[in-house]
Amino acid sequence: MREKVSAPKTPAELADMIRRNPHLDLDPIREFLAAAMGAIDTLPPGPAPQLVAPSVELDDVTVTVWLTVSDPSYLGTFDRTAETRMVQVSIHARSDHAPGTDRSELRRPAVRLPVDEQIAWVRVVLGDLSDYAYRVVSEWGRYHVRPEFFVVFIDRDGTLRLAPSDFQWVLISGGRRAYPEKLLPDDPELLAYLRTHGELIPADLVPHPQASPSQVWAHQFVSHLTATIADELGRLQHDRWFTFDEISLHGHSKVLVRYTWHLVDGDKAYEFDIDLAGVREQRLRLFDDPRARTAATSIASLPFDQPVFRAPEVIDGVTWIRFGASE
Repeated sequence: MREKVSAPKTPAELADMIRRNPHLDLDPIREFLAAAMGAIDTLPPGPAPQLVAPSVELDDVTVTVWLTVSDPSYLGTFDRTAETRMVQVSIHARSDHAPGTDRSELRRPAVRLPVDEQIAWVRVVLGDLSDYAYRVVSEWGRYHVRPEFFVVFIDRDGTLRLAPSDFQWVLISGGRRAYPEKLLPDDPELLAYLRTHGELIPADLVPHPQASPSQVWAHQFVSHLTATIADELGRLQHDRWFTFDEISLHGHSKVLVRYTWHLVDGDKAYEFDIDLAGVREQRLRLFDDPRARTAATSIASLPFDQPVFRAPEVIDGVTWIRFGASE
């Protein structure tokens, strides 16, 4: 294996060379990214799409690029109301030949891909999103040839954001130490911002907007509660295990849910008494999460998980479960 002899090219020029490959199909990548900016549970089933193509800088080397998406909230300080996703780009290069051996593709020796070509692949798969991408550099990468990692952070509404200053980069790369290298953006306004303010957002400045006003929050809660119950019932298809008789909002402070669980040994009637102010306060205190959607989803899914409630109150054959009540 030898490096191709040519004048040094910029990542942008290398990206153009990659895009000219007529066998490169970027549609699955674009579809995956579009789904990633929606709900994570709407991602298509099966493994994430991959790109496999020859290196544009090294002879006899094949590059594999794949994407994953996850919730980064446990890795640093993010605005929980923004529902930020972390899209991770992993890049691995292997020699096409192993002299004197007949090795399978997975056993072919790994090759260190030049950094400029790594960045070029990131620009190809992420497009304009790559302006906000970071390369994760670790001590392991100094001594071992291993996959390279890049990440970009995208809110559910498509807004791109910089990483917080307390982000745990080592949990992406492994090893004992890791740090980010910000990709040089094409956007001149972003470049000017980075030069003035730096490449990371101070964690103590990450905004955490208050939840919606109580009236709005109440209607959002009921909407998501109803939608989740309908979705769960739809998953049961023709199995009639549950009958929901009432989902009602009382003022802006209480929601009642009445349903029957049809069991082999007889029906069981339940009623959920949901104190909205109490539920919202508990979610914020316990999970730092003021969203109506996540609060509603957590309660709406309970009947379908075959729950065992602790010391429930039974009145006239109806099991009452209270949520958000003062302890």
